[in-house]
Amino acid sequence: MRMTLRILSVFMFISLFAPINGRAEDPAAAPAAPAPPFTLSGFVDTYYGYNFNKPKSMTNGPGTNFDFNTNTFGLNLAELVVSKDPAPVGFRMDFDYGPTTDFVHCGTVNCNPNNPLTNVNESTYKNIQQAYVTWATPYKVTLDMGKFVTHMGAEVIESKDNWNYTRSLLFCCAIPYYHAGVRANLPVNDMLYVNGYVYNGWNDVIETNAMKTFGAQIGITPIKQLPIVLNWIGPEEVLGVYNDKQVYDAIVNFNPTDALSFMVNYDYGSQKDQTVPNGKTMKYSGVAVYARWKVDPCALAVRYEMVNDKDNLMFGGTTPNGNKVKELTVTGEHTIAKNLLTRLEYRMDKSDDKIYETKDSATNPLTSPKNSQSRVVLSAVYMF
Repeated sequence: MRMTLRILSVFMFISLFAPINGRAEDPAAAPAAPAPPFTLSGFVDTYYGYNFNKPKSMTNGPGTNFDFNTNTFGLNLAELVVSKDPAPVGFRMDFDYGPTTDFVHCGTVNCNPNNPLTNVNESTYKNIQQAYVTWATPYKVTLDMGKFVTHMGAEVIESKDNWNYTRSLLFCCAIPYYHAGVRANLPVNDMLYVNGYVYNGWNDVIETNAMKTFGAQIGITPIKQLPIVLNWIGPEEVLGVYNDKQVYDAIVNFNPTDALSFMVNYDYGSQKDQTVPNGKTMKYSGVAVYARWKVDPCALAVRYEMVNDKDNLMFGGTTPNGNKVKELTVTGEHTIAKNLLTRLEYRMDKSDDKIYETKDSATNPLTSPKNSQSRVVLSAVYMF
């Protein structure tokens, strides 16, 4: 009996492990699927804005970018990005939809298609914010050709990549949005890079005159916590309006800790008036100062800005001494599940001139417009 039990035990042992040994002889598992040839990302940006001036037109005043309407829920921008890292060649395409891209591509001078100075053909490109090919050459230089956003300024079109939801006065009125052309990027070392640009012009894909616009960028990082970027663009010309338009732009970041950051953005612009014979050189300048404290998933950002529009280039107007505008913005931020960026923002703009509309603008010119406006914005941006 004991012998029989021993034989049965050995048989059961062999039976249990036989399938395992059989699997070991199976063909090797199929190799992992190759990485996709490109990457996809994007976002949907929505907001609600309220202007305490209660403007009759239900639109915010000069110096406003993209959050144009008040007392309304709105879509700011929806964007899908398709890209491939250069190895050694690649590409990027940003597909955009919404009122933001409509405004960005409304024309060189203004958004009136009946104005002959407006390049209305830009509407062809409004749903393609960027489309360019990239070549990482063997000589450390990376070349891009196509359409891309400007190299100027501390802020960008996508609100999720800025510290505040509303855009600065400098972003709104001092620099361009996009260009078509070629750019070269040269990283010299860990402390220095140099970029060069040749563009068709300022906010256009289609060349409108015989001259090109040039740009330059120098990035300096003397210490890890202090990156500095110096930009220049010019000369830009719109026939019959101005020529020799140039802008100098400086951005200084200071990051004393992982949680606390500061930034300063300074712009100086000039152009020669072509609307009158021997037109004078007109100028504008401004500075924006930022601070941000971030402890995931929350952040608090403050922006204070001062702009001197001495020749009425940025905000319009007819006063002989131009206009000075200041703004203060405070933004609270909370990220939900790493994909939903929510912000609650208060902003106050104050001007030397009365340039802000009120609810009485159409009925009581004695009390309207005002020299200030305050507004709040609630935004939600889903990112993927």
